Amino acid sequence: MTVIGLDGGARTAREADHLLHRLAERLPLPESTHGCTHPLRDPEPRVVLSLTLPDDAAARPVFDRLRDGAAGEDVAAAWGERRAGARAAGAAAGAAAAAAGTGRAVLFPGWRLLTGSLTLGEVFARTAITRAEALGGTVPPASAVLDTRGHVRPELRDGTLLLRLMPARGGRYVPFEIPDPHPCCGARA
Repeated sequence: MTVIGLDGGARTAREADHLLHRLAERLPLPESTHGCTHPLRDPEPRVVLSLTLPDDAAARPVFDRLRDGAAGEDVAAAWGERRAGARAAGAAAGAAAAAAGTGRAVLFPGWRLLTGSLTLGEVFARTAITRAEALGGTVPPASAVLDTRGHVRPELRDGTLLLRLMPARGGRYVPFEIPDPHPCCGARA
């Protein structure tokens, strides 16, 4: 596996998601690519990204396109010792987090197939997600129905994807991460 770290200056997970989806449209990413977000607190809070590709042969054209501005001039990239862009240190931090096997997955094999309602067995068969866990550590059966709400963001843990769930009406489940979070009390002046 080969990791390219990215820093597009995203301040929120939502901004980072949009950037990863833009990259999926513009770059020659193999289907096996994992695109993850990673919170970075130093020197300023932001969300950096990583693209985990199968090997150097897959990473080379992706890095070259990033270096040449395919994702926009504001996106820095780091791959091994190679750096491109003003925020290359943040990009390197994203690569390091992915290499450690952690992150919030946005792009992963099968992510485009997660729409509507599916059983967890279907999720496991169609995607790279290998486990699901509900609040309190409960493991729902493969027959449990997931209402994706069009927003599935599993956690990358030790190199595998874990989908955290919440119970919903009718014995169904929904992803723990809600599609459109908005600030609560902390946003008030």
